[in-house]
Amino acid sequence: MSNIGQRRATALQQDAAAYTSRRREIVEAAARLFRKNGFASTSFNDIAEALGTDRATIYYYVASKRELLLEAVRDAVAGVSNGALEIRNSSDPPAEKLRKLISSLMTSYAENYPNQFVYIQEGMAVNKVQDAHLFKLGKLYERCVVEVIEEGMAEGSFRRGSDPKVIMYGLLGALNWTHRWMNPRGRLSAQEIADTFSSLFLEGLLPRTRTGSRKPRT
Repeated sequence: MSNIGQRRATALQQDAAAYTSRRREIVEAAARLFRKNGFASTSFNDIAEALGTDRATIYYYVASKRELLLEAVRDAVAGVSNGALEIRNSSDPPAEKLRKLISSLMTSYAENYPNQFVYIQEGMAVNKVQDAHLFKLGKLYERCVVEVIEEGMAEGSFRRGSDPKVIMYGLLGALNWTHRWMNPRGRLSAQEIADTFSSLFLEGLLPRTRTGSRKPRT
């Protein structure tokens, strides 16, 4: 362990609450700058300036920008993925499950703003080698969406004939693109946006009658 690494470990042991609180402040300041300027264009000096401190102090709490990025997004991604697993395993009808999956993701984007949008903005800058846990969480969420769509197709509440994985990618592509325009304090709430997407995708998944119209909801 390097000298600065030893200092981090000692500080954490001596006053874990204060150290963790200050580290969280640094993570949140970094997330705001990553959102505003981009990960590549943000330096430790920028983060230090935003907090009224110096670069050396930042290194006292974190070892790298990537560590800041991953910590900023990890809890939010874990919450969404674990929540998706609960929704998938529930006894709700597939249409309600998909509606809840959409709602929970949009709500998380708002509640964890700008951290989770940074994750999307930076191309979900994670891979199975550099951060296996985060990578697996992302794949878990995708799998839950696919399995809910498959369930709906199997029981007849969703129209068959399309690849569930392609539908999942289309859905997540639309939801993730909100990082380009969504403002959690803007005209529409996260839930209103979620309702719009839910109507759009669920209407598209409804089975069609022989005349081509969609079956009415019961």
